[in-house]
Amino acid sequence: MKGISIFALLTTGMLAQLWGDSPPLSKVDSGFLYSDLKAGDSRETILQKLRKSNFLQLYEEKDKELIKCAVRWDGFRYELICRLSDNQLKLCLIEGQKGWHPSFLEEVVHPQWRVLRARLAKAFGKQRHKKKFPRSEQIPSDELAGYITDSWDLKDRLLVLAVRSFVTKDCCTDEMIEYFCCTLLIQPKTITAH
Repeated sequence: MKGISIFALLTTGMLAQLWGDSPPLSKVDSGFLYSDLKAGDSRETILQKLRKSNFLQLYEEKDKELIKCAVRWDGFRYELICRLSDNQLKLCLIEGQKGWHPSFLEEVVHPQWRVLRARLAKAFGKQRHKKKFPRSEQIPSDELAGYITDSWDLKDRLLVLAVRSFVTKDCCTDEMIEYFCCTLLIQPKTITAH
């Protein structure tokens, strides 16, 4: 690998392949949102399950009721975000890398989105609402849902694949910069009490 920088390894996902893939998406009617996480799981249960399943880079944002960790699929790094409310898991979001460089949308987000789309189609079928990958001007800025490309309305949950754009202030230059990423929302249809 002569002449390849660490940044290039991380960006292309080659380094992530060395660590192997995270658990696959949960089957329909398995009772799980992702891995062995269930809607309604408590904060303590989520942390215990993520540690037991060897998820990496586990951390909490207690004030926002979020638990986050790294997910690796097909050589790419994503972030699993577990959203809680009243100490119960409400939904999971899998988010790709965020970046602002003009070529980032096509060089990083598009390949990550393709991997997610193929993984979802393989697990849940090709019958779904779908659109092509968007051009940058098609993606609504600062809209939480973003540009929805695919959705699977399963018996037990809703899966929504989207490309997002958001603007944030750069800490060094004080300029507003537009970032892009792909997201997969995993929303249960019902939440069971534990």
